[in-house]
Amino acid sequence: MTVDTENHPGSHPDRDLACQQAVEGPLQEILADAKTKGWATIETLSAMEEVLKHLRLAYEKDPNAASETDPDPTNDWPAADPLPH
Repeated sequence: MTVDTENHPGSHPDRDLACQQAVEGPLQEILADAKTKGWATIETLSAMEEVLKHLRLAYEKDPNAASETDPDPTNDWPAADPLPH
């Protein structure tokens, strides 16, 4: 599941529409996958809306948080800490 590369400069009047088109396919894939797992489309859409609300709130608090990734999230586990000598 991938999002198409943007091809409009930041000031292009259709940039927002292009982004919608780029994410629609992956979102449709999520809906289809959820349906095969037993989730109704409307409840999946509702869940996605709630998740998006939370993501927007988190982004408003820290716009950089979404772009920061830990290269190795397994290192967050205490068991990943080196043993004392």
